[in-house]
Amino acid sequence: MKAVRSRRRYRLFLPLTVVIVVILSTIVVRWLSEPDYTEKHYLSPSTAGVTSGQELADLLRAKGIQIQRHTRSSDALAAVWGMRGTVTLFVPAPEFMHPDYLWMLRNSPGGTRVVLVEPGTRQLTDALPPLGVAERRWATAVASPGPGCTLSDARRVGTTRTRYGLWSDALVSAEYCYEQGLAALSFQGVEFVVAGSPEPFRSDRIGENDNADFAVDLLSVKPTLVWLDLHAPEPKPKSAGEDIGAGKPIPSLGPGDERVRGGSPQPRPSVSRRPPDIAAPEPESPFPPWLFPLSVMLLLTALAFAVARGRRLGGPVTEPLPIEVKGAETAIGRGNLYRRAKARGQALETLRFEARRRIGVALGLPPKAERDQILDALAARLGEDRALLENILYGPEPETDPELEERTRELLLLVEQTTRGKKENPRD
Repeated sequence: MKAVRSRRRYRLFLPLTVVIVVILSTIVVRWLSEPDYTEKHYLSPSTAGVTSGQELADLLRAKGIQIQRHTRSSDALAAVWGMRGTVTLFVPAPEFMHPDYLWMLRNSPGGTRVVLVEPGTRQLTDALPPLGVAERRWATAVASPGPGCTLSDARRVGTTRTRYGLWSDALVSAEYCYEQGLAALSFQGVEFVVAGSPEPFRSDRIGENDNADFAVDLLSVKPTLVWLDLHAPEPKPKSAGEDIGAGKPIPSLGPGDERVRGGSPQPRPSVSRRPPDIAAPEPESPFPPWLFPLSVMLLLTALAFAVARGRRLGGPVTEPLPIEVKGAETAIGRGNLYRRAKARGQALETLRFEARRRIGVALGLPPKAERDQILDALAARLGEDRALLENILYGPEPETDPELEERTRELLLLVEQTTRGKKENPRD
């Protein structure tokens, strides 16, 4: 019996264990493959690492592009403004820029190109209000540029993890490539380019497909590239009237009076902040991107659990049965089941039901006679105490096996007295 139970547990838990292992493996692989934006080498032009941007920087220098690396947004913006539109500002981690600095991007000198890597809805609200996130995938897809794309000549690029689109009432036009994984538009004289994934810029991915050509095309339009190398959230910028402490003064890059301090930028009249239409971007989802695949895996787990619990797969199987089964064998089998389940009350009620039926027939009562009818007629026939008879036929459930045996003997004796007309005491 223990071996049978062990096999049943094995059959039940093995599929469930396999599914759990697959889920955990998927989560671990995803966690290991996702880069840590706070690492010092992440998309850095000067630090070697798996996810650094050192190989990209070497390709740009080989093409004659001058690279200036800055670790503060204030320094990068000051350098951009000093070049008067002949520069590309590369922001690999816009989520670390303070909202005030993001807002300042739109006030860069005319002709400046700003390349943002996978900004979210909050970053776009501050830097580029007409554009929003249309869709966010769990993994990056490889896509082709599509017809009429002028942003890059690369044919197959893994840049489509986040898709972008204009809000419904935006009065500007945008150019989309790679299934909206790359978007470009001119806003307030500044050319913004938004890439939907950091993979084409990373050293471990730049050699895949045409990622290298894609990254170089985006960052080599201007002769100078300002590379903002951030790995942690920045503090709020200081304005001209604030104490900047000792050391080299920070340029006065604080926003003007029209900027709402501590909140979102006021949208231009041409931009609608209402929900977009079908072709426009959606607000950023409050759910993490791994929720959908995890839900699918849980459904598969439930399905595997249901299959494991199934008694058989397919149609019923014909099985030769004995022509005759003795009543004693049936009674013994049912008795063993009741005893294993400790169903003393149910076992006794089965005997009482049959006893009441036989007593009713012996007393000439209708098949559906009421309780009082049976007890009154039985007391009149046997001359016994009505309460004693009620306890035998309708009493409480037994709590122990000896009590069940005693109640069974009383019940059998009562049936025998009624059907044979004896006057013996059921308690004897």
